[in-house]
Amino acid sequence: MKRVILYIYILLCCAITLQAQDAGSTFQFLQLPMSSHASALGSDNVSAIEDDVTLAFHNPALLANVGGSTLSFNYMSYLQKTNVASVAYNMLVGDRSELAFGAHYLNYGSMKNTDAEGNIIGNFTAKDMALMATYSYELSERISGGVTGKFIYSNYEQIYSLALGVDLGLNYYDPGHMFSASVVARNLGGQVKTFDETHEPIPFNLLIGLSKEFAHAPIRLSLTLTDLTKWQAEDFYNSSDDSWKALLLKHFIIGADLFPTSNTYVSVGYNFLLRSELKNSVRRGMEGFSIGAGLQTHRIKVGVSYGKYHVAASSLMMNFAIGL
Repeated sequence: MKRVILYIYILLCCAITLQAQDAGSTFQFLQLPMSSHASALGSDNVSAIEDDVTLAFHNPALLANVGGSTLSFNYMSYLQKTNVASVAYNMLVGDRSELAFGAHYLNYGSMKNTDAEGNIIGNFTAKDMALMATYSYELSERISGGVTGKFIYSNYEQIYSLALGVDLGLNYYDPGHMFSASVVARNLGGQVKTFDETHEPIPFNLLIGLSKEFAHAPIRLSLTLTDLTKWQAEDFYNSSDDSWKALLLKHFIIGADLFPTSNTYVSVGYNFLLRSELKNSVRRGMEGFSIGAGLQTHRIKVGVSYGKYHVAASSLMMNFAIGL
């Protein structure tokens, strides 16, 4: 237990020391999910123990739970004419360590280019991309750690920006009690080439996740605490009891998995922050809610999820992975 506390303390110190505040940050596409399973559990999850390489890009420590080599392809519909795709590959590099590589790509499609008077002078494209490498190591029988390095690139018409980022993760898993706990510091780093003369931070996020399965019921419950460095004290001091609770709940994501068989799952999730940001004052829909299902065999893994990450459209996400 002392070692667990020490590892968590070191990670939190690194996160607090190196964090970049998210106000006005660029590269917001880094906050989109890469895993359909995480998407179904409320858009993010850092503690679910699965043989799924895509979850390792939410928490690099979870790569330690992926067995063998896997090639994964992922696609998500986003806004109109905007597509999100990613690919990932992992391999064992030792008895206690694994390595994975991934690419995350967002293409906004073709848009009209106009002059100062509004005349159309042509078309232009815009795109975001991140290349990632993840390494995980089993520190003990129950504790694993991981790190993901990111090369981030955005190009909008004639301007572009480059950034370097790092994710740090720790996971504690007790198989006897089917309990998992994680802490993740995501997107530590910053721009090395700015769009203009202004340096903008990348979207740092500090998360804590808990997942618990039950011996006599095919259910797993998950709680994820997100954006744990973004507390606005004045908002709490100047708020009523009800609004104070609402501000606190914005850091919560809850999810549940139902396992009808040993190789299938159905997942639902609720993200309080997305619900708050995307809800319409006249109409309430699926904002904040997500749902998904998957099939996981020894060789083939398929997942699909539905959620809403932008006020203008809902998103359907699909994962397909094959063991090599």
